[in-house]
Amino acid sequence: MANCCNTCTNTQNTIHTKSDFQNKLAQSLFYFSIILYLIALSGDFGIFNFHLNAPILYSFYLFCYFALGYEILKKALIGFYKREFFNENSLMALASIGAWAISQGAEAVAILLFYRIGEALEDLVIEKSKKSIRTLASIKIEQAHLFKNEKIENIDPKNIQEGDILIIFAGERIPADGIIIKGEGSIDNSALNGESLPQNVKVGDSLFSGSINLDSILHLKATKSYENSTFSKIIKLIEEGSAQKSRSEEFITKFARYYTPIVTLLAFGIILFPTLYFWAFGQMELIEALKIWLYRGIIFLVVSCPCALVISIPLTFFASLGKASKEGILIKGSSYIEALKDANAIIFDKTGTLTKGKLIIKKINSYKNYDEKFILKIAQLLESHSNHPIAKAIMNCNNEINLQEDLKKLSNLKESSGGGVSAMFENKAIALGNARFIQSLTKQNLPKDSSLKCQIFIAYDGETIGDIILEDAIKNEAKEAIEKLKREHLEEIYILSGDKESVVQEVAQSLGIKHFFASLLPNDKVNHLKTILQTQNQKNKKVIFVGDGINDAPSLALCDIGIAMGKTGSDVALEGADIVIMNDDLRKIPKVLQIAKKTRQILWQNIFLALGVKIGIMILGAFGATNLWIALFGDVGVALLALLNAIRAIR
Repeated sequence: MANCCNTCTNTQNTIHTKSDFQNKLAQSLFYFSIILYLIALSGDFGIFNFHLNAPILYSFYLFCYFALGYEILKKALIGFYKREFFNENSLMALASIGAWAISQGAEAVAILLFYRIGEALEDLVIEKSKKSIRTLASIKIEQAHLFKNEKIENIDPKNIQEGDILIIFAGERIPADGIIIKGEGSIDNSALNGESLPQNVKVGDSLFSGSINLDSILHLKATKSYENSTFSKIIKLIEEGSAQKSRSEEFITKFARYYTPIVTLLAFGIILFPTLYFWAFGQMELIEALKIWLYRGIIFLVVSCPCALVISIPLTFFASLGKASKEGILIKGSSYIEALKDANAIIFDKTGTLTKGKLIIKKINSYKNYDEKFILKIAQLLESHSNHPIAKAIMNCNNEINLQEDLKKLSNLKESSGGGVSAMFENKAIALGNARFIQSLTKQNLPKDSSLKCQIFIAYDGETIGDIILEDAIKNEAKEAIEKLKREHLEEIYILSGDKESVVQEVAQSLGIKHFFASLLPNDKVNHLKTILQTQNQKNKKVIFVGDGINDAPSLALCDIGIAMGKTGSDVALEGADIVIMNDDLRKIPKVLQIAKKTRQILWQNIFLALGVKIGIMILGAFGATNLWIALFGDVGVALLALLNAIRAIR
């Protein structure tokens, strides 16, 4: 419980500057003192019929006292010199000196011994809580392999510039964001997004820095410098998030600042006023009264330190940030974990958030006597040279069509600014495009469905032979995520989208979302968001906005809590949002709400545990109904129980 109260918040940042020899010497002295103390206790209480005379006994206690308490006493003296009277070192020093004053050498040593044991155990607990965050934050990419002038040169990753060609060998971590220009293999992204399964990659795929190349040699063209890469930004966010305090943490720091001097003065009051009262009215001798009430004051002093709260509350938030990072969720500070508990409404952007943001073929409608396979073949011939999203959807359609021979028969391929493409195939005119474009070629009226977002028509030999309906498919996990959000008591779920009402309505109905607004311009989105925010804030509730982090910057900034899908690694996603879901899995949103809920439960458990036990022991101690050993448990024991409870947040 090092440096508690005013200084214990620095426990997690202690820098050990001692040499290895000094550390080993201090450790040996610590263990030797414990053994000597146990021998002294045996001699003091006649355990195993072993007895020590008073001079030897107290010399043992005195040696153990200074061996165990040297650092504590030194820090207490420094604190007094700096007029920092109310920290745990001062409390322990005063309590142990008071125990000596009433000839309680065993208790005097016990105060410092249990303090030291508690300090060591707390360090272990804190270290365990840090591992999940430190595992990612401590990852360092020592060197990169630059391919230049047909040679491989080892360079510092910080010198990587956009456009550099990098060689990534098997087992190495990718030093900068880039695109594969040669090679294929498997990538481990677990450090970035929590996904345990390897991802297969090939030429043209984008890779993020921090991932591990598992089994091949990859040639990568850097799209960002090392400093601007996804991994560097994530590390920066983790460091900033760990440093940012929640309102609870700030409150407990202020609480300790006032609580500690108050209970210290109360302890002195317990010693002074009853002693004077019983002596003044002749009920006790001064020394006898002083001895009784000094002991009770020491009990009060020992148990009064708020370490259990001052350390466990920040540790709970720290452990929660660690748990979230293991799940591939980056939270930019404990204040957002705290804010999630008040969330009552959640707003989703549709495209790229609830949907995949990528068109797929929903249905092929055939006119006349042409089958779907023939219609798709004509469409693929016309789109084979295009990179348009519609072209990609048509070309990616799972089918057994072999275009190699047919492409040789394709000629006079033309793309029209009117919304289509035409060509000649086997001396027949073929075309693909929107209704207006196809009607201009065939002079036929088309059965256009205005409710559809994307419907394209296919013409062959002067007549329309069919149409292809495309849609932005709903993410596989979206329905499950929405159901889980409802179970987390989010009362109002909205969709705000610029798409047609029929398209948005279909998505909303599929996911069981009652509230949606469609055909919105960017300003309309912001206005709707402001209305929802105003309604919820009047109820002292928070609003969450979830977007893809690319087109939602105003909404992410305006909302109480902005959550961005960060798989793209976009700057807006990493910098503009409060929480980033690194693998775009919508199920991580109810997961982060569960983490926030568990964090809150642990916080209140620790508050009731610490204050309840301490106040109880303080009252019992003031009335002489307990002893110093129980008080030691009330300080060290309760602090350890609170810390062990705090790290449950990481499980």
